[in-house]
This record gives sequence, structure tokens and C-alpha cells, in this order.
Amino acid sequence: MRPDPTSPTQWTAALLIGAALILLLYNTLPVALAYPKAGTAALVLFALFAVPFWWLRGRLADHLTLPAAAPLLGLAWGATVAVMTSLFGSRALYGLFATAWGPSWAERWSPVLAAPVVEEIVKTAGVVLVVAIFWGRVHGVLDGVVLGAFCGVGFQIVEGYAFAMSSTVLNRAGDVVEPVIAVFIVRGVLAGLWSHAIFTAIAGAGVAYAATRRTPRSVGVAALALAGVTFLHAVWNSPLLRDGLGLGALGVLAGVLLKGLPAVLVLWWIVRWARRNEPPVAEASLREAEEHETPGRRGGRGLPGGGAGVHRRLLTRSNAAEI
Repeated sequence: MRPDPTSPTQWTAALLIGAALILLLYNTLPVALAYPKAGTAALVLFALFAVPFWWLRGRLADHLTLPAAAPLLGLAWGATVAVMTSLFGSRALYGLFATAWGPSWAERWSPVLAAPVVEEIVKTAGVVLVVAIFWGRVHGVLDGVVLGAFCGVGFQIVEGYAFAMSSTVLNRAGDVVEPVIAVFIVRGVLAGLWSHAIFTAIAGAGVAYAATRRTPRSVGVAALALAGVTFLHAVWNSPLLRDGLGLGALGVLAGVLLKGLPAVLVLWWIVRWARRNEPPVAEASLREAEEHETPGRRGGRGLPGGGAGVHRRLLTRSNAAEI
């Protein structure tokens, strides 16, 4: 992506990401400097979230046209703008809930009613902005899946890092990595598979569907995708099955699977649908070229002399060679 000083979308992304980065560093840098070993371990461990999704991008490369700069920009948005906006937005809604129904009610239900709404809207807004920056270069739904996944990964990395550093400070054991590893096992291994990256990948699929179809129905599909992931996120944050129905560790694990697996299955279905219904980039380009070169179709749109003219010239050259 080349910087374009006349592009309002690029200016919007640069200003918002820059401002959010300053706020993020202001809130995290003092603790990172006080606990360098724990901070480095947390950053490395939670950055591993990006590995499977970069691998996924490689697996789906034949269906993708967005350049590598697009998911990286989505990653930056998720790690900065989405995190900081969600932090302040969720706090504001918590205050409203506490005023209306009391602090204890807000403490219990704010993660269900506030966080999913704010976080999913802001992450999806980042997907929309990146699609606008690379307008016309989205091939299909899978471009949105990958872009949304990286936006969610950026959010997940910073959120996991923040929880790990908070646990380190509260542990009062100094600059050690044990609290970081414990948080990573819970938030990375157990909860990482069906968290922000999956949610935003589904919403990103809806955005890409709307961007490539450009019909009222496709916009409705995108809105439905956003509403759906907000609901799945709310279910994930809810106290439902959190105690494992009193069945111990296995019950808790079963509850995690029951609450998290639906999002994974929805994304799996979307990827399968897109690979069946949207041709690979090379095949789509070949079809378009063949349509342009088909004789009798407006003289071969976009080709000098038309498709029929091309065929006539080739035939003339062939006859001349035979002579």
C-alpha cells in the first residue's frame, strides 16, 4: 500500500491508529518497564495467536486479492483503536448500568451486555475502513475472513497481554513469568480458539460479502453477521456453564466447548461455502479475459479492435505462415 496524501480513508486510519497507540503506550509502558521479563514473555506468547491465521492466509491464497498490508493494517487497528475504544466504551456502559440497576448487577452483566456490543462494532468498523482503503481489490468473502481474523488477533494479543501483566502485578512475586504462563493457558489455550479472531472473521466475511455484491440484501447479510457474532460473544462472556454444572474441571472444559464451538463451526461453514461458490482468483481472471475476447460481444470490451479483431489477426498470421 502506497501512502496517498489525498486519501481520506488513509488519513482516518493513520490518525486514529496513531492516537490510540499513544493512549495504549501511556497505559501499558510503565508496567512493561517495571516487569521486563514478564512483559516480554506475555508479548511473545500472545503474539503466537497470529501464527495460525497467517498460515490460514497462505492456505487460502488462491482466493485472496488483498495485499499483505491489509491484514497488517487490520492487526494494527485491532491492537490499538479497537482496544482503547472498547476500554473506554465498556467503562461508560458499565457506569450507566451501575447507575440504573446498581454496581452488583453491572458487575455481573456488563461483560455480557456492554463488552460484546462495543468490541464487535469497533473491530468491524476497522474491517470496513481497511476495505474502503483497498476498495475494488476485495475478491470475495475469504478476503473478509482473513482481514477480520487479523483485526481480532490484534485485539486478542493486547487484551491477553494486559491480563497477563495485571496478574503479574497482583501476584506480588516480582518480575516472574509464572503468572503470565497461567494466564496464557486460560486465555490462550482454552479460550483463544473461539475468541476475538473468530468473531471478527465472521463479521469480516459479512463486510466482504456486502462489498463484492453491493445489494441491499448483501448489506443485510453483513448486519446479520455483526449481530450474530455480538450474540455469540455475549454467550461466551455470560456466566452460563461457567461452573461446569458442579462437575469439576471436565465440566468447566465441556462448558467452554459448548459456548465456544458454535462460532468455530460457523466460520468453518463460511470458509467451505466461499471455496465452493467463489472461484479462485486465477480462474475468475481467466473467465473475465475469455468474456472480453469472445467474438461478437461488443467487439471484445476493453481490447483494442475487439475480441473478433484479435481472432481475425491471429487467423491472418496463421495463413501467412502457411503460405
